[in-house]
Amino acid sequence: MTEPTTPNLQQTQLAFARAIRHPQEPYAEQTVPTARLQIYQQLFFNNVSGFIDNAFPVLSTLYQPDAWLSLKQRFFADYRCHSPYFLHIAQQFVDFLQQYQPAAADPPFLAELAHYEWAELYVGTLPAEPAPAINAGQLQSVALKLTAASLLTVYQYPVEQISPAFQPTEPSNAQAFFIYRDYQDEVIFLQLNQASLLLLHQLAEQPGQTLTQLCQQLTTHLPTYTAAQLADFALPLFSELASAGALQAAS
Repeated sequence: MTEPTTPNLQQTQLAFARAIRHPQEPYAEQTVPTARLQIYQQLFFNNVSGFIDNAFPVLSTLYQPDAWLSLKQRFFADYRCHSPYFLHIAQQFVDFLQQYQPAAADPPFLAELAHYEWAELYVGTLPAEPAPAINAGQLQSVALKLTAASLLTVYQYPVEQISPAFQPTEPSNAQAFFIYRDYQDEVIFLQLNQASLLLLHQLAEQPGQTLTQLCQQLTTHLPTYTAAQLADFALPLFSELASAGALQAAS
């Protein structure tokens, strides 16, 4: 039985795409003149490269220019992106770094710092869901939820401090953040302690609970505190988030 062959058009498209991603390799099909192919190669890579530079301004400063260029070229050549939108390139670069085996020239916090920088872009472009505003007096009794334009993250490195002058070589105490977009469309990074992280994680996993219900559930994780004590601790935090629009009434 004769095996089916790849259609000529598909074969041509695959060869052209590979030539774009791997400009150092010979272009087998030769269906596009070399000069025109070089223009396409530069155009595609420069667009991707520029977006990565803009999305990761701190990370890019930690590399020598040639090493940073090499990392971007490896992403462009080897990673199979699943979205045609340039807005998603930063997320796909983060995904690539999660799988990437760092070399000696790469910082050990490479993937975490990239995620931390990407989070601002991600939260800044998430669609917000309109929801009734709540005030401090309602927090104890109203069913709550976190705004859709938010993200909870935990890092093993102090990513918020990293710069060319400070590059840790070992993990430290875990750093937790609640990242949200406020009413002024500003992205806020709020650092959390263990109790506030557990509280917001519980609400993210099970929206529609009141503050009283959340604190009652949290006593199983923090048995040294009563639900009333946890509520007293959580009230200022929840008041701040409610006034910023990060905490909303669940419908």
